[in-house]
Amino acid sequence: MNVSNRLRTQGWFWSIALIWVAAAYGREPLSVRVATTPGGPQIHVNGTPVPPRFFWGSENSGNIRADADWSTCQFDLTPERDAPGNATLHFRFADTPGEVWIKELRFIDTVTGADVLPSGSFASEAAFQQCWSVWPQGAENTVGTLAFTDNALHVTLRAPAAGTARPDFHLYSRHLTFSKARTYRCSFAVKAAPAQSVLPCVYRVDNGHYSRIGGPPGSFYTQIALARDAGVNLVSFSAPACWAPPEKTQDWSPLDALCRRIIAVNPNVLLVPRVSANAPDWWLKHHPDARMVYDGQTPYPISCVSHRAYRAAVCAHLEKLTQHLREAFPGHFAGVHPCGQNTGEWFYYDSWEPPLSGYDPATRDAFRAWLAARGVPDAATAEPPEHQARRAHPHGLLRDPARERRLIDFALFQQEEMADHVLALAAACRRGSGGQALTLFFYGYGFEFGPLGNGAPTSGHYALEKVLRCGAADIDILCSPISYTDRRWLGTAPVMSAAESVTRSGILWLNEDDSRTYLDPRKQEHVQEGGLVNLQQTQQVMLRNTAQAALRGFGTWWMDLPGQGWFNDAAIWREMVRLRPVDEAMCRRPQPFTPEIAAIIDETSMCHLTGGSATAAQPLIYEGRAALGRCGAPYGQYLLADALAGKVSARLLFYLSAWHLDDAQRKTFAAQRRDAGATVRVWCWAPGYLRPDRADLGGIADVTGFKARPADVETAQATPTARGRQHGLTQAWGPVAKVRPLFTVEAADDEVWATYTDGSPAVAIRRAAQGHDVFVGVPQLTPELVHALARLAGVHCYTAPGPALWAANGHLSIQAHTDGAVRIDTGRQNRVTDALDGTELGNGPVITLHMQPGEVRVLHD
Repeated sequence: MNVSNRLRTQGWFWSIALIWVAAAYGREPLSVRVATTPGGPQIHVNGTPVPPRFFWGSENSGNIRADADWSTCQFDLTPERDAPGNATLHFRFADTPGEVWIKELRFIDTVTGADVLPSGSFASEAAFQQCWSVWPQGAENTVGTLAFTDNALHVTLRAPAAGTARPDFHLYSRHLTFSKARTYRCSFAVKAAPAQSVLPCVYRVDNGHYSRIGGPPGSFYTQIALARDAGVNLVSFSAPACWAPPEKTQDWSPLDALCRRIIAVNPNVLLVPRVSANAPDWWLKHHPDARMVYDGQTPYPISCVSHRAYRAAVCAHLEKLTQHLREAFPGHFAGVHPCGQNTGEWFYYDSWEPPLSGYDPATRDAFRAWLAARGVPDAATAEPPEHQARRAHPHGLLRDPARERRLIDFALFQQEEMADHVLALAAACRRGSGGQALTLFFYGYGFEFGPLGNGAPTSGHYALEKVLRCGAADIDILCSPISYTDRRWLGTAPVMSAAESVTRSGILWLNEDDSRTYLDPRKQEHVQEGGLVNLQQTQQVMLRNTAQAALRGFGTWWMDLPGQGWFNDAAIWREMVRLRPVDEAMCRRPQPFTPEIAAIIDETSMCHLTGGSATAAQPLIYEGRAALGRCGAPYGQYLLADALAGKVSARLLFYLSAWHLDDAQRKTFAAQRRDAGATVRVWCWAPGYLRPDRADLGGIADVTGFKARPADVETAQATPTARGRQHGLTQAWGPVAKVRPLFTVEAADDEVWATYTDGSPAVAIRRAAQGHDVFVGVPQLTPELVHALARLAGVHCYTAPGPALWAANGHLSIQAHTDGAVRIDTGRQNRVTDALDGTELGNGPVITLHMQPGEVRVLHD
C-alpha cells in the first residue's frame, strides 16, 4: 500500500483536520499557536489541533558522482535577482580521502555564449590564481592540496589528524556577475579515485550572508514532497535573515523567493523559517565592542548577548521580519525560529572548546549591573573572574560558596544573560506576528552539558526555569537535538532537557531528530554520530524516536542536517504514516504523560560545577539517561522547582543534582519526606552538601537522613554487596577515576547495597516515615540499579532491564536490543494489539514477543 493510501486508511482524523485547515490557506492570515489541552500542549492551526510533526531541510545543491573515468557534467541556473559582481561558484568534496580531477570548466550565458567565468581557470596554477581561492588557507587547511596536470585541476584529499575536526575545505571563485531571469550554464569534466561526490554550488553574497542561486538539483524539494505525501505540512528550513545596513533599502526577496519555491511544491505548507539572530558582519564592523572576547583578550567575530545595542537591534529586525512574513504569506506563515551563538542553539559560542568567553566590555558592564541589583558592595568595580580560575577546581568539582563566591556569581549571571536575551527575542517575534504565529527557540539543555571541559555552566543553558516562568506568553516551542549520547541504532534517544517541566508550563517540547540515516554520504561523521547502515535500521530508529515523542507529548522534526537528502526515501516516511493513529490517540488523551520515575536536576546546583567536573557530571547527568531509558519503565525529566512545588507525582524520584539547597528548600524536602507518601527518594552524589554561604557536610544528613563523611578512595567505583545482589545488582560500576568530593554514609549492613573499594557504603537504602531514602554516592546509575529501585518503589515495570521503552495512556513503545523473547507486563487484563496496524497480539497482563535486535513495536491495550 502506498503512502497516500496509508494516510487515507489510517489517519482519517488528522486528514480531515488538515483538509479543513488547508481550505483556509491563502485567503486569511493563519493563527498557528500552541494551546494547552488536557493531554498537554498541542499545535493548533486556526483552532484545530495538528500533529506536531515537521520536516527540516535546507536548499543545497545536489552532489555529482565522480568515478575513475572522465564524465561531463552540467547544470543551468536562472537567478531570481541580479548579482552585480557578488556571486561566487564553490566546489566542495566528500570527506573520503582520495583524488579528484576537474577540467574544461566553463560558465556561460546560454543566449550570448559569453563566459561568466574565464575559461581554462582550472588548466594551470596561474589561471587558477587569477580566478579562485582556497578555504581555509595556510595551516588551517589540513585536508586538501592542489596541483595542475594535463590542463586539469588535481585535488588530493586526506583525513584530518586524529582528534581534530575536519575543516570546511572548498574552492571559491571571485566576483561573478549574473542578471535576473537570464539562464547560465556551468559545465566541466570530472573523475575521482576512489569514486566519490563533488558538490558545486553558486551563491550570492550579501553582507556576509550566502544565498544559494543555483547548482545541480538537490533533494530539498523532493523531501518536502515526500513529507507532504506523508501528511506532514509543517516545514522548517534554513532561511536568510535579510538584515541589511540602514543605508540600504530593505530587500526581502531572497527570503520571499525561497518561501515561494517551497509553496510551489506543497500548496498547503506551513512555513517555519530558521533565521540567524547573530549580528551580521557589517553590524559588528560598526560596533566592534560588541564582539565576544575570550580568555581575557581574544575577540571573536560573533555578537555578545550582553551588548544592549545588539539586543535592541536584533529585536527590531526580528519584529520586522516576522511582520513581513505574516503579510507576505498570510496563508502559509506559521512561525519563526531565531538562532544564534554556538551552532545557533543559544549556548555560548565555542562552549565545547578550551577558551572562555566573558571578557568584552558589554559582559563586564552587565555583570556589574547584575551584582549591583543583588546588593554586592564592590559591584561598581567588579571584573569577570580570571579564565584560569574558571577552569580550576582547587576545592573539588563543586564550587565552595565561602571561597569561590565570585565564580559562582558569574556562572549564575551567564545563565540569566542568555535567558534574558532569548526572552527579548521571543517578545519581538510575538509582536511581529501579532500573536498569531509560533515562536521557537533552542534552550534548556540541562541534561546535556555535563561533559563540557570547562564545566556545564559555561553553556548558559541553566536558567530554563526563568524562561518557563517569564516566557510562556511569548514562546510556543523549546527544542533541541536528540541527545548525542545513546542515539545509536540500539539506543534510547534521550532528551536533552527537563522536558516534562517544559510541557507542564504550557510550552511544547520538540526533538530535533537529526539521526544520521543510511543516506548520509559523510562516512566519517556518520560513524562518529552513531549512523545507521541500512534502510531497516533507519526505519527502526525513526519509529523508535517518533513514538517516544508521541507518547511523551513532544513535537519532532526530521532533519536533513547538511541538506544532502537524509530523508529522501518514501520508505522512511512510511514510518511517520504508520504512527499517525498513535498521534491521533495522544491528541485526545485525557491527561499528559505522567511516568512513575522522575529524573530531576537543579539548575543552581549545576552552576556550582567547576572546570573538569565532567569526571562526575558526565556519568551521572549525561549518561544517566541511558540507564534510566533501559530500566524497564518510562521516566520523565524535571526541574527541581517543580518537585519542590509538588508538581512531580512520581513514585521514584532521582535527585540527580540537589547539591546546593537553601534553608527554604531543605524545609520543603523535610516536609515532603514526612508527608508525601510512599515514595522512594534517590539522592545522588553530594545531596545537600552546599548551602548558600558554605560547604557543609552536615547538610547531607538534613536532606537524606544519612550521616555522611568523605570517602577517601582512589576511584568512585562501587561493588554490589550480598544485599545488593539480592535486589538484582550484579556488576560493579562507577567512574574509574578519583572524584572529589565523594561521600560515604553511616548505615547498617542490611541497608547497604554497594560499597566503595575500601568497603564503605556507596549505596544505602533506609526506610523513612514515608517511603524510602536512598543515598547513591557513586556518580553514576545503571539500568539494574534503577530497575531495583523501581521495584522497591512499586513502579510498574513493563520488562526486565534492557529494552528501550516508553508508555502512556494504554500505549507502549519498545525497541529490543537483543535477540529473543521479550516478556512484557502491560499491567492490565486487556486485549493487546499492534497500535500501528491493529493486529491482535494476545491478552494481558503478560504477553511474550519474539524480537530481533533493533525491532520496534508499538502496542495498545
